[in-house]
Amino acid sequence: MYAQLCRRLCDDAPNFDDPNKSGTTTFRRLLLNKCQDEFENRSTTFAAFDMDDGPLTPAQNEQKMVAKRKMLGNIRFIGELGKLDMLSEVILHKCIKQLLEKKRTESVADRAEDLECLCQIMRTCGRRLDHDKAKSLMDQYFDRMRTMAGSSELPSRIRFMLEDCIELRGNNWAPRKIAMDHGPRTIQQVREAAAKVHGVYYPPPEFGRRHQGKDFFGGPMKPIRTQRDMGGLTDVFGGPQGIIGDAGIGTGPGVIQDNHDDFPAINWQRNGNMRNQQNIGFNQFGGGSSGNQRQEGGYNQYQQRNSNQQQQNNLPPRFMKKNQFNSGEISLRPTKDSMVFKPQGGFMPPSSKPSQQGTPPSSSPTPIMMQPPSIPIQPAKSGDKGKKDKKQPPPSKEDLKKLTEEMLTEYLNSKTVDDAVRSVRDMRAPKKHLPDLTCHLMTSALNKEESDREAISDLIAALRKEGVISSEHFIEGFEGLLQQLSDLEIDIPLVKSYTAAYAARAVKDSLVPLTDVAQPMENGAHYPLFLLVLQQLHKSAGRDQLVSIFTDSKINMVKMLPEMDQNKEKMMGILEGKGLSFLFPLLRMQAELWKALQADPTPAAIYKWIKDNVEARLHTDPGFINVLMSSILKYVTQESTLAEGVDPTTQPGKDLVEREKDLVDRLKPVLQRFLHDHVELQVSALYALQVHCFNNSFPKGMLLRMFMMMYDLEIVEEDAFFRWKEDINDEFPGKGKALFQVNTWLQWLETAEEDESEEEDED
Repeated sequence: MYAQLCRRLCDDAPNFDDPNKSGTTTFRRLLLNKCQDEFENRSTTFAAFDMDDGPLTPAQNEQKMVAKRKMLGNIRFIGELGKLDMLSEVILHKCIKQLLEKKRTESVADRAEDLECLCQIMRTCGRRLDHDKAKSLMDQYFDRMRTMAGSSELPSRIRFMLEDCIELRGNNWAPRKIAMDHGPRTIQQVREAAAKVHGVYYPPPEFGRRHQGKDFFGGPMKPIRTQRDMGGLTDVFGGPQGIIGDAGIGTGPGVIQDNHDDFPAINWQRNGNMRNQQNIGFNQFGGGSSGNQRQEGGYNQYQQRNSNQQQQNNLPPRFMKKNQFNSGEISLRPTKDSMVFKPQGGFMPPSSKPSQQGTPPSSSPTPIMMQPPSIPIQPAKSGDKGKKDKKQPPPSKEDLKKLTEEMLTEYLNSKTVDDAVRSVRDMRAPKKHLPDLTCHLMTSALNKEESDREAISDLIAALRKEGVISSEHFIEGFEGLLQQLSDLEIDIPLVKSYTAAYAARAVKDSLVPLTDVAQPMENGAHYPLFLLVLQQLHKSAGRDQLVSIFTDSKINMVKMLPEMDQNKEKMMGILEGKGLSFLFPLLRMQAELWKALQADPTPAAIYKWIKDNVEARLHTDPGFINVLMSSILKYVTQESTLAEGVDPTTQPGKDLVEREKDLVDRLKPVLQRFLHDHVELQVSALYALQVHCFNNSFPKGMLLRMFMMMYDLEIVEEDAFFRWKEDINDEFPGKGKALFQVNTWLQWLETAEEDESEEEDED
């Protein structure tokens, strides 16, 4: 409910300018900042309680539980925002990675709160995150959760939570059904089920006499013998066992059969009604005794007499007068001498008192309850007419299209943005039609002059600034335009260039991020439209701004190409042809570095080439380390274990392994020069090794050999191996299989490090 409220506020709440910051502040931005603060500071409250050495007081325990409920509530709220697309999947994945991340000084048991938050967020929005594009990430998450669920260091409650989440994903995110029909039921549920089947409800013994004579559905109830009257055993539901069935309580040893031949049988007619049903219910309240009286025996007379006498004894004094009420009804109307019918004021003259016959004299004032409420009639105000106009129904889709055409004709002639925005606002278009309106604005100017298309872009930017449309409306309208491209291209050959101009202008004006524009064009859809968008951004925003926008978007450019061109070599050729190769300086660097390695593979020559061709600021960039490590690994393996004629699916010979180790040892100074004392860069080098093995289908034993070489030659430190193990990243493929191949060695490394730490402490 709160997430839906926030979504509504994101659309309706006005923007405002923050005096402390430049630019416009939106409700969405404030909400995201608050969620980020609450998530990152979730454990600060618990840290204060954990600092105390002694046991917590009851008040402190209560405060800790309140803080825990708040923390879990915030996590669930973040998940609900993600379900409503108010938080991107990237943010949700970052939260999950942070919850799964293990610090070096943190034990498994200390992660209980984070794992409980992880389970909460998985239960809330796991279904949304579990799709084909994120399958590799989700598999890594649940592999880690499955490992921790088997850890004996965690509390049982946390382990069961993890197992429940794993089971939830295995059931396609369908929650486990808690079906009451298949579990134990209370006696009251059995009574209600019997009433639905047999049409008779048997109340419990303490049900009370005030309900006597009414069954579960409000109709006459069948007479029920008490245990004393029946002289035997009644069933566990408070009613005679013969009514529900002839089988008694059960069969078998130890079961007492309770058969009463003297209990009146119930005859069923063909129409399914019980005979004398009306008479039985009527007799209970002192009505006539006609009907099959003989069949009921003396029981009805006893029941009738006992019921009438008991009703007379239990009646309130005001109902004891004769002929004042019907025996089957109790009136809820106040009595004649009730204070409700007395006039206002403290004194009532005797003449105004009600008469004994119940008819008030004509001179008595009108009772308070009988007086009609006075409704003041106010003259209509001048503003009422405007209110009525606002309540008129919104225009239909056809009417909205006509109004848009009229507005466009006037706007393209005058180019007055303010008047056009006012006209669109006055249309009172429903939100569901705003994407169609945005699509119609862009489509209408495709066959016009460039100045008209620029004017449409100006109008869309003004509509977004005034809050008439949102970013989501533009994206939906843009996707609607993309669906028409194949038909429009017949009459407008350059329609993709014009469409790219709309998208580039929206990205430049910060109307939408580049990632949202790129999403409907993945895997080469509408190719080469995305490249045209980048070209338009280069033309309008400049090279530096395009590089900044593209780098921040983290778009996988290979996935934006057709499937036949989805490799780095072909991608670089395409980008060079479009004049966009500057977006990937590292790929160009990798190609040139490979040529330098082939020409002179000595450490001095490689270091000189890097110093002459790579800027100093890139020496600590993870991308450069990835390029350097990939080039060296490619050279080393092609000269040894992956040379021509070597089968990668079998264990290489001893001479090839020695050749491989000698080459790595020879180039070690270059790697140490850029990796020494930089653990994060060492992790990037390990990812480059992982991708190299993945691209070569994981040659047998290569990854484990390389890990051991990097450790023995002191190129990569222990912490880098552990960080690589704990890190979750879908940018580099093959992590799952890589972990499987080196997991035993990593466990040995961790145990050896702990032993060394213990020895140092003893010294």
